[in-house]
Amino acid sequence: MSVVPANVLAIDTSGSFCSVAVTSGLGTLTALSSEGLGDHFEQLPLLVARVCADAGMATTDIRSVRIGVGPGSFTGLRIGMSFVKGLAWSLRVPLIGCSSLAGAAAATMLQDSSSQRVVVLADARRDEVFAAAYTRGAPVVEERAPCIVPVGELRGPEWSKPGTRWVTPQRDFTLEGVPLEGESDIARGLLSLVNDAAKGFDLGEIAALEPTYLRAVAAKTIEERKQGA
Repeated sequence: MSVVPANVLAIDTSGSFCSVAVTSGLGTLTALSSEGLGDHFEQLPLLVARVCADAGMATTDIRSVRIGVGPGSFTGLRIGMSFVKGLAWSLRVPLIGCSSLAGAAAATMLQDSSSQRVVVLADARRDEVFAAAYTRGAPVVEERAPCIVPVGELRGPEWSKPGTRWVTPQRDFTLEGVPLEGESDIARGLLSLVNDAAKGFDLGEIAALEPTYLRAVAAKTIEERKQGA
């Protein structure tokens, strides 16, 4: 597993759960998540304050921020992205975007050492899902990058392999014939994905960072949609 630098905050709001985790100056990791009601706007600042307090640190002690960039809920991703951009800018610390699906897989593998292959699914509507597959590595190896998959294709050999564990960041998302488990601790997984100790504050990079939209229409503004762009 990657060595996580001290005082790193991770946040994910791509699904039903608002997930927050932080590493303290002592190297300990503290994580919290909401009940999965999708109330990210209300819960996010409260959870960040609580997780820092539980870790024995102040928000001003944060030296780096990681954000799950999706794919996932459009509204949830925008809430999380807006929050971390403001936080990273005010603290003058680097902001790093990570795959939410990889974070979910990493969290699952961290919690259960027997999990060797994880497929992460999120509802993409239209009888499709956002999907990605990962195998155990340091901490995970991407077997199949996040993509949009028709639900019927999940039963094929590319996705449904022996020993696969199926997880989702959505509390009430179910698929017939797929043993989906909810994963609420995604931020903990994000902390294990990359080592960004050498990365510095860059206002341009913070401004340019955007969620991962696998459907082009999701990235359009409300005004662009009204104009039929």
